[in-house]
Amino acid sequence: MLSKALNYFPYDPRFNQKRVIKKLYLELIDGKSVFFNAPTGYGKTPVVLSSALPIAEELGLKIIWTVRTGNETDRPIEELVNVSKKIGRWIFGLSLRGKRDMCLLARERNINDHEGVSVICQRFRKKCPYYHNLSLSHITFTKPLIFSETLNYATKNNVCPYFLQYRLLRKATVISMSYNYVFSRAISWSVRSYIDLRETILIVDEAHNMQNVISSLYSDKITINTVDRAINELNEFKDPNSIKLARKLKYIRSKLIEEANNLHGEDDLFDIEKIFEGSSINDDDIDHARKVISKIYSRKLKEGKSPRSSLRHLIDFLVTSIDLIGIQGIVFLKYKDKNRIVFERWDMRASEYLRDVWKQFYSIVFMSGTLKPYKAFSDVIGLNEYVALSDRFDIPKRNVVSLIVKDLNTKGEKLSGNMREKYIEALKIILPELEFNTAIFFASYRIMNELIDELIDIAKEHGKNIYVESEGMKGEEAKQVLEHFKKTSNNILLASMQGRFAEGADFPGEALECIVLIGIPFERLTMRTKLYIKYYSELYGSTKGKFYAYILPALKRASQSMGRAIRGPNDKALIIAMDERYRDNRYFKLLPYFFKESAKLVNVPAALDFINDFKKTRIS
Repeated sequence: MLSKALNYFPYDPRFNQKRVIKKLYLELIDGKSVFFNAPTGYGKTPVVLSSALPIAEELGLKIIWTVRTGNETDRPIEELVNVSKKIGRWIFGLSLRGKRDMCLLARERNINDHEGVSVICQRFRKKCPYYHNLSLSHITFTKPLIFSETLNYATKNNVCPYFLQYRLLRKATVISMSYNYVFSRAISWSVRSYIDLRETILIVDEAHNMQNVISSLYSDKITINTVDRAINELNEFKDPNSIKLARKLKYIRSKLIEEANNLHGEDDLFDIEKIFEGSSINDDDIDHARKVISKIYSRKLKEGKSPRSSLRHLIDFLVTSIDLIGIQGIVFLKYKDKNRIVFERWDMRASEYLRDVWKQFYSIVFMSGTLKPYKAFSDVIGLNEYVALSDRFDIPKRNVVSLIVKDLNTKGEKLSGNMREKYIEALKIILPELEFNTAIFFASYRIMNELIDELIDIAKEHGKNIYVESEGMKGEEAKQVLEHFKKTSNNILLASMQGRFAEGADFPGEALECIVLIGIPFERLTMRTKLYIKYYSELYGSTKGKFYAYILPALKRASQSMGRAIRGPNDKALIIAMDERYRDNRYFKLLPYFFKESAKLVNVPAALDFINDFKKTRIS
């Protein structure tokens, strides 16, 4: 079977891919957990798939492939098609998507929010013609199905696409899905109902995201507007219990306003227990709220609106929050977001949630280009026993020019006037020489906003097209920005190392040849950051605590940003780190190998010489 694993690989092996496939096969068949670290462009997806598939077929296992978002679920299935063609027979698999993407009833009503679609499915399932047709049909597939193929087939045959997926789960060898279906307790049951996880190989793609994934799944937030809308929903009902509950929510509103008025600094703690107990909300109130929420859904459905309820969100937030008071790793923060004050229940307990998840699977692969250092990653995800495996492709040293610029840094709460001028003067000299597509990644949106006006002026003066990532930019808008940026040359992209373009965005070939980093993306030392460091220090000690919570995440973001220009061994890239702190060995050792191998500490005039050398290299 080991030689068979190599036969499953659908391409001519490069680098040390044969060795990696053999090693992965041996560890996975033995039920091990593997940390697989390799750069973007290495071919991690077909390597892991080829290693796991013969094991799955031999032992009767399934492969669950988890990705960050639903939009990324098709990629492993597309590679499964290539593997199937290589071995001359179809291996069935599919990409699993949520109700929001798959409910035909919701599409007909033009409803596309999670809550609304979920309510429609619950309320109308017994009468749903698509669900009913599915129960009468006999559907079989052999070829792997990406999301659109499942949806198109179901639409054409008037059957429910969402539940069609679940019917097919038992027959699938490979199932690609978003993290939520494995890591969210609220919805992971839907997969466990069809699959015995003990007979499954789990693949965690882009695994370095685990800390943030778990935090986002189990945290929640409200605003004063949430309370206002909940009160308005109750005011639609004139019964005594609704009036009483509305009065109690008005008390909560008044206390939240007091908390908002007492916000000093960027963020601070607030006392959810005091607010809740002062409102005198009891179990009877909660039960009544649930009944009202059901009536709200019914009314909105009759009106042709999406069945959503702010009262539901508020009650869920309050009930869950009260249950978690006093738990280590749970904090309640208030902070300003644009023109509103947000009240958040923040859950930092990644390792606590995850350590029990890993026990459920036969074997696991964690894959990424930024898993190192492995001990830090293992601590954060709560997994003690693992096998580390890494590979890389060699890039000719002349193909990558990496520079660290002296006398510049973004250290501090904001750029000083003097440092701001230094950056502007340096960019005035450097930017005109960058005659190819360039991404300037900033340590934060705050730093970007301090320099953006001058950068736009410089770009316009030298005839460059400029594209800007805005904070909170939606997916479709971001996609359009990238498409326009990659179509032509001599463009500049301004983005944050904490934004969506710094990780996952694909810039093949000459679409991006230069990366400029302005600053190191450390989190500001706000209350949130201090609490995060404190929590990890309580778990792992003060030195590791700061490293895990503060230093390592920042350097991983910087590394991901640098990697946007390196997609394969033949790529040529100019990487300019405009912050002298990158030369500090505490940070330097955490950067990508392709940057470290050629990094030079230079002043701005010397940087021009290396830029000119790169120009000669890229056309040779």
